[in-house]
Amino acid sequence: MRPGQLRLIGWGILALAWLILSGCAEVTKPAPTRAEVASVQVAALTRHPQASYQKERAMRVFLRLLPTLPRIHGRTYPFLGFNWWVTEAGQPVVDAVWAPSPARDRPLKGQAATLLDPDDERSPPPDQEAALKPGDLILAVNGMSIPTWVKEWDQASRTLKQVLRSSLPGEFLVNLVLTACAAREEMAGRYRGGPVTLLVDRQGARRQVTLYPVYLPAEYGLLLVTGQAGNAFNAFAAPGCLMITRAMLEMCRTDDELAIVLGHELAHLAKGHLVRRQAYAPVSQLVADIIALPFKFFWPNSAWYYGVSEDIRRVASGAVISVFSRQDEWEADAYGLWYAYQAGYAVDQGVMIWERLAVVVQQNVFETTYYLDAHPAAAARLARLKKMARLFQEGQAAQVLVP
Repeated sequence: MRPGQLRLIGWGILALAWLILSGCAEVTKPAPTRAEVASVQVAALTRHPQASYQKERAMRVFLRLLPTLPRIHGRTYPFLGFNWWVTEAGQPVVDAVWAPSPARDRPLKGQAATLLDPDDERSPPPDQEAALKPGDLILAVNGMSIPTWVKEWDQASRTLKQVLRSSLPGEFLVNLVLTACAAREEMAGRYRGGPVTLLVDRQGARRQVTLYPVYLPAEYGLLLVTGQAGNAFNAFAAPGCLMITRAMLEMCRTDDELAIVLGHELAHLAKGHLVRRQAYAPVSQLVADIIALPFKFFWPNSAWYYGVSEDIRRVASGAVISVFSRQDEWEADAYGLWYAYQAGYAVDQGVMIWERLAVVVQQNVFETTYYLDAHPAAAARLARLKKMARLFQEGQAAQVLVP
């Protein structure tokens, strides 16, 4: 390469570096201060709470189902019913308030707190003076400040996910960051039992709010899928949370039907189906290799072997996974129905969601289960659920849940 070409490349690199460092836009000032950005964030939370009828409805059913689950990890989890995060200025602020929850209703008495439906006669009446609201600045919790460094730890974990995407070391490092964050919380002594007294600032006025936590047997989240992805009729369990699409939520005409759907997904989490699915792949691959072994022995070098063996492996692997998956679906149907029944929902009416799904989504009430299908047919599920609902109502749950 000639010296002139090298100089040209060098000047090009310098020009590119100058553009990156200086930017292209000319008008970038005045830049807002962190306090000014924080003021906009708090005002937006106050005027536009992150809640909707859909979210309120989904969370209402979800929180009514959660207490019916077994203790997943042998201990309970205190639930106060609100989320918080950190503004640009480093101030903890109430982000969302859920209903029913201690943060939404009048402070509950003693350790006998229960989550009730807001429409239930036994539910304490709403008390706006005692409730938290989105936009409330949290000044102290039990006389201590909230550690705002969790925001930086969260940003660090998200950066690792983006930089080391789809790599085992990346996920491993993310887990290390989250574990270290939790360990630091423990060392700081932030986890305490009993009532929680918050000192908050609401639009310049300071006030104290005492919340009595509800101790739930499991710690799961609920996410409502919106946008383009929300148009699909789907609900599924993910590590640590449930997801339901907007279309699926609207498909459930009553809370009884929604309880059947959410209870089913909670059962997937409670029964460890997500972990068990991770073991399906190696087992299915082993079965596929065993079935294809005779073809490899008799026709090791033929083009026919390479074409047919791949189909055999794919079908055999899919068949093994579908068998295990359908068994998990049957089990999730049974326990999800039991959770809904224990929570007081009319399960005999709620199971009719499957009739509507068969007609509207599958558009075939005569569909049967193919041996590669991961889910049972909707009509078969509805018939079994109706039978189980009748047994539950007759006090014969043991016939369903006891092997």
